Amino acid sequence: MTDPTGHYTDVDGTRIYYEEMGEGLPFFCIHTAGACSIEYYEFLPLIADAGYRAIAVDLPGHGKSYPVDWEPFRQMREYSAYTWEIIQDICDEAPIVMGCSIGGNMVTDMACHYSEDMRAALALEGAAHTPTFPDVNVYEHPHACPGWRDIMERAAEQSMHRPVSEAKVEETRWMHRYAPQEIATGDLQSWVNHDVRDELGNISCPFMLFKGESDFYVPDEIMEATIASVPDEYGEFIVGEEMGHYPMFEDPQGLAETSLDFLDRNGVA
Repeated sequence: MTDPTGHYTDVDGTRIYYEEMGEGLPFFCIHTAGACSIEYYEFLPLIADAGYRAIAVDLPGHGKSYPVDWEPFRQMREYSAYTWEIIQDICDEAPIVMGCSIGGNMVTDMACHYSEDMRAALALEGAAHTPTFPDVNVYEHPHACPGWRDIMERAAEQSMHRPVSEAKVEETRWMHRYAPQEIATGDLQSWVNHDVRDELGNISCPFMLFKGESDFYVPDEIMEATIASVPDEYGEFIVGEEMGHYPMFEDPQGLAETSLDFLDRNGVA
């Protein structure tokens, strides 16, 4: 496998890390809560081989990226706006943007606000509104939940499609050790308060809403309500077989084929 190249960039005074490989139109990938760009390490080469500049970022406070002003983001609109600044800094032309879980919510937010500057939005395991967790603010301080790391790791691996190898389970748990407790809980706070239901009509670029069939974090009715409010000429809801909450890691080949087919059918090249 060809290795990606790592880079740092400064976005409004914050040091942000990303990896990339390939040449062509930028295909920008956003990871899940409490994780980092490593989730896409098997996916990036497939997208690069298809003729794209494949990019995966470490969100602020995750992996090798510093947090903005040394604080987590707690509101999705602010989180998404800053991540859009990262995208504009890294990408030299209108990008395709993919995100999973909080990344899927973030991509949905971006499609509502920046469609005119996006070639396509690919939202995995997200929706327009995801009030699926109770208040997580109380877990932010390390003293509040000493077992946080184990909770985060188990929440990740339990949402994978079964059967799954023990090696994949162990690797998935490891992928969720790349953000401090307060950063990861900030991610989940952003997940809960995310709400662009009234702005879905603004979407004006191809928008793929994708769900792994085994993912229980985003109920079908939430995703179906989301896609129903996206203009018909732009939106499509796709369910991935034998995938869970982490399709880019569980089945990178299957997700790549689905994504590339969607882009081809929508004239994105």
